[in-house]
Amino acid sequence: MTNSLMPFSLRSAVAIGVALAASVAALPAQPAEVASAIYTNARIWTGDSARPSAQALAVRDGKLLAVGSDAEARAFRGPATRVVDLQGKRVVPGFNDSHWHLSTADRADLTDAKSPAEIVRRLKAWAAKRPAGAWVVGRGWTPSDFPNNTPHRRFLDAAFPGQPVILTDRDGHQGLANGRALALAKVTATSPDPARGVIEREAGGVPTGLLKESAAGLVSRLVPQPSRADITRRIDEETRKAVSFGIVLLQEASPRAPEHVVYTILRAAVKADTMRVRYRAAVPFTPAATAATVRRYVMLRDSVNGPWLRFGIAKGMLDGTVDAKTAAMLEPYAGSDDTGLPFWPAATLNRGVARYDSAGMQVELHAIGDKAVRTALDAYANAARVNRTTGRRHRVEHVEVPALSDLPRFKQLGVIASTQAIFATPDQTTLTNYAPLLGPERSSRANAFKKFDDAGAIQAFGSDYPVFPMDVLLGIYTAVTRQTPEGTPKAGWYPENRITVEAALRHYTKDAAYAAFMEQETGTLTKGKFADFVVLSADILTLPPSDLLKTKVLLTIIGGREAYRSTGFP
Repeated sequence: MTNSLMPFSLRSAVAIGVALAASVAALPAQPAEVASAIYTNARIWTGDSARPSAQALAVRDGKLLAVGSDAEARAFRGPATRVVDLQGKRVVPGFNDSHWHLSTADRADLTDAKSPAEIVRRLKAWAAKRPAGAWVVGRGWTPSDFPNNTPHRRFLDAAFPGQPVILTDRDGHQGLANGRALALAKVTATSPDPARGVIEREAGGVPTGLLKESAAGLVSRLVPQPSRADITRRIDEETRKAVSFGIVLLQEASPRAPEHVVYTILRAAVKADTMRVRYRAAVPFTPAATAATVRRYVMLRDSVNGPWLRFGIAKGMLDGTVDAKTAAMLEPYAGSDDTGLPFWPAATLNRGVARYDSAGMQVELHAIGDKAVRTALDAYANAARVNRTTGRRHRVEHVEVPALSDLPRFKQLGVIASTQAIFATPDQTTLTNYAPLLGPERSSRANAFKKFDDAGAIQAFGSDYPVFPMDVLLGIYTAVTRQTPEGTPKAGWYPENRITVEAALRHYTKDAAYAAFMEQETGTLTKGKFADFVVLSADILTLPPSDLLKTKVLLTIIGGREAYRSTGFP
């Protein structure tokens, strides 16, 4: 059949088909992969040395499909792709808090009280909303809040003669109890100091109410524990706060047994897909742990290892704090013969670390004084030698006052320096209690972040919340200026230890992810990694350091999900 004899309807259909084919051929080809969202017109610090800066991000299935120019990202646009104009804002990888604690208890906030009278005022306001006669609990005091830096129960006894009171200091290593609480706990002049703890006493051995390290547990064990509903509420409150600061990964440093209710709640949230932030949880490190106990921790690590919740690290304690004079030092505190309170003999610690190390567990040890830091490094070196292991990425938490000769050992041993940027705040307690106890030489190497960088150590920043705020931008400000938010001292506290904004960013992102064995998934903005990023109100890489405190988090994206959006941000 020729075309001239073809029925009209058939000729029309053929013509229409040819026209449609031609028009389809003229349309631009759809990308093989279509982004769910594209973020354009941004100034992006990627943290990735292969491509340090970019303009746009394309996201699909919670991961970064493209990191590059606007044109490169738009190449993945499809009909349903959401395109977000970031209006030239600074974008950085989502922040990690490498040392964070979930606060499950409801307590009066005593931060910056500055006097016993203000402490009592806050406690009375808090107690007025609770049942009559209930325990009064608070947290956040420092030695400088009391005359002569000497906390004493007399300030509490007068205000609460028949009601038990226990107050935890800012660092969480000292408790202050009133007479009623001591009586309920049966802590008297004849009570012996517990292992790894000190009951401070006055004439005749009478307790002053100050309970250091494990001694605080003699009283705090009597305080009613929060319910599951209370803990669930606290997790919700604290994780909402975390994402508002741009935090995408919390590395919790409160060790809990696998069956603890906190972990039960978190695993249920993972199952329901309601986790708001990525969470890496710790189990206990104790030198006496049996091989069976460690195997149980390994099983937990291997069975709960998803993008939102994972295990794999064990937390232990080697000493206390400088403010309490319980941090273990190589030389005595200034004006005394006291060298602190080591928690474990070296031989005992070495055996325990080797046991965890041989099972493949990462260990993190709280060590603040130079003696404790050296003891931790020695234990890690011993484990690597006897087990012939490498790559465990064991960590020393806080590392506040290391001996300078020990700094190169972090790189040599592959040990992470888990430091807290905000610890360098030269506040009243630092200047009137902390620094005088150390003396000038040790103060000059306290929280000296640049010295770690110069030694080639991998440094992971955290907050130690609730000891200090989990405000990452405040932490960056402190590391960069070594000043209080009020700008004092003018030159900075030991300013030679300041670091750059970019170095601080790296410690809060790339290095922190490495410390959690998550550097292949998050920490930098690299194609294929999780879409974890933060949009800031100002360019922190170019503005004056003082303006860091004015900068706000506008948007926090975790796995492509919007975890936080500032009010008013379009």
